Amino acid sequence: MSSSKRQTAALNGAGSGMLSVYGWVIAYLGRYKWHVALFIGCGVVASVIELSIPKFIQFFIDQVLPGRNIPLFAQLLSVLCLCFIMLFIVKAFRNVLQRIFQEKTARDLQLGLLAQLRRLGFSYYEQHPTGETLALFNTEVAAVQQIYRRYFPTIIQGSLTFGIAFVFAAQIHFILTISIVPFFLSYYMIGPYFEKKAALIGREAQQKRTEANKKLYDSFSAILELRAFGAQQWDLRRLLAKFTSFHEVLLAQYLNAYLRGTVRRVTTYFGALFLFVYGVHLVRNGEMSVGEFVAFASYYFLIMGDLTRIVTMTTEQRLLLHQAEKLYRFMHEEPEAAEPARPVVLPAIRGEIRFRDVYFGYPQFPAVIRGFELHIRSGEKVALVGTSGNGKSTLLKLVGRFYDPQQGEILLDGAPLPELSFSQLRGAIGFVFQETYLYGTSVMENIRFGRPEASDEQVMAAAQAAYAHDFIVQMPQGYDTLVGERGIKLSGGQKQRIAIARMFVKNPSIVLLDEATSALDNTSEIEVQKALDALLEGRTTIAVAHRLSTVRDYDRIVVMDGGRNVEEGTYRQLLERKGMFYRLAEGETADANMAGEAG
Repeated sequence: MSSSKRQTAALNGAGSGMLSVYGWVIAYLGRYKWHVALFIGCGVVASVIELSIPKFIQFFIDQVLPGRNIPLFAQLLSVLCLCFIMLFIVKAFRNVLQRIFQEKTARDLQLGLLAQLRRLGFSYYEQHPTGETLALFNTEVAAVQQIYRRYFPTIIQGSLTFGIAFVFAAQIHFILTISIVPFFLSYYMIGPYFEKKAALIGREAQQKRTEANKKLYDSFSAILELRAFGAQQWDLRRLLAKFTSFHEVLLAQYLNAYLRGTVRRVTTYFGALFLFVYGVHLVRNGEMSVGEFVAFASYYFLIMGDLTRIVTMTTEQRLLLHQAEKLYRFMHEEPEAAEPARPVVLPAIRGEIRFRDVYFGYPQFPAVIRGFELHIRSGEKVALVGTSGNGKSTLLKLVGRFYDPQQGEILLDGAPLPELSFSQLRGAIGFVFQETYLYGTSVMENIRFGRPEASDEQVMAAAQAAYAHDFIVQMPQGYDTLVGERGIKLSGGQKQRIAIARMFVKNPSIVLLDEATSALDNTSEIEVQKALDALLEGRTTIAVAHRLSTVRDYDRIVVMDGGRNVEEGTYRQLLERKGMFYRLAEGETADANMAGEAG
């Protein structure tokens, strides 16, 4: 089956799916139903007033002109002026209502997406590139907001005007109205072909746009590497290929839209030709007055104009629904780790952690944790060591409930983690990662990130406890110094001490360290280690260690291999056993000696 036929088949089968998507989009209007109802009511009144104007013209031609009745003309003019005033007021009120529900609904959509973004598990971010998620919030959200701001109001108002104009035309001459119905419907004999093609091209254009955005994001993210390798021309060729392909599809989309519009215009012109021929015949035979003919012709062009607008808007809206479908799927993604309906509330978290026969594997990858068992007492400092790929960092993510085990359970103070609320669990845990993310704001605000309600004095006390105060006050604006995007103005050691200061502000019961010093030089590591020692005092600690020397004083060291706990004990005990830990220590010593000789 060709690609085009497969796309057509998919589109035909997606009708009910698109209805679900449209229902989801329109459901956001539900909380503003009274605004929408008043908007529709104002639309009816405005349409009736506007569509009364051809009636005034009919009355003027048939009643005022023949007798040159000036008093009647003055009365007609007065009523017409009153109608215009009413129309101005009603339209102004309608436009205000429209703006209110448009912007509030668009805001609600964005807030809903942001809430879902925070709700989703980490597997979503690992399976979807950042550029794709950014496209959701830029391109797709903007497209759906157009439904609220443009398409929904226009289709509603156009449908009201179309229906009322059709009734008014039928009142003038029912047979003539029925006679021109085939011209109203003729477009739908040819139109579905253009509409379906427009939908297919629209879907392809959206796919090409997303691919181009991903490449553009990659180029921005890799700007340092591109310049270092002199690969700007290679990257430019990649971008040109994607954007050329995208613009070719856009050209096809515009051409199809032009052909579709041409068919509608031809239909309108043939209908007008029939109307004038048949209308003149009716006037000559005395079956219709000149005023009625003029009024009817006005209604015909109004009806065709509104019908064209409705068809165009409906088709374009259908294209937008393919973009909305991505948001729909995103909003219906279920997180791996869900908030419990009735969470258990622990009076005070002591920090006792127990792993019971825990198994876990990332999607489409073999299990990295296999039957892991460990009991960590409150206030105990435990290090996880071993070669790369044995699940050490994954265990920290499981403790923070970034993921849930596929088998077994993890208990905190005797309560299974899935029974605790995220706020209580993560409020009790402090993370220090290998690379700390700092916002492009001040040092003060970056430390306060640990507890947003903390006072300036508490932030400064935390910085002093983290051995960060001295270098902060030497900066140009002290605590008000902007650190740059991702903390680019700070060294690695300074960023880690800011991260530790965050933990002092947060004051968690449990601290999880994921190779917090592995990326630092020896001098920075000593400074950060001193801050860590102060932070960990009296707190339950699980540390993933790259350098074994950093966990020499820990209460217990757990050696992991194949996702299991294969050895545990103190630093000295494990060396004396001369098992896997001993071999790791020997390898580290050998590496250090080689580095010393090279230096």
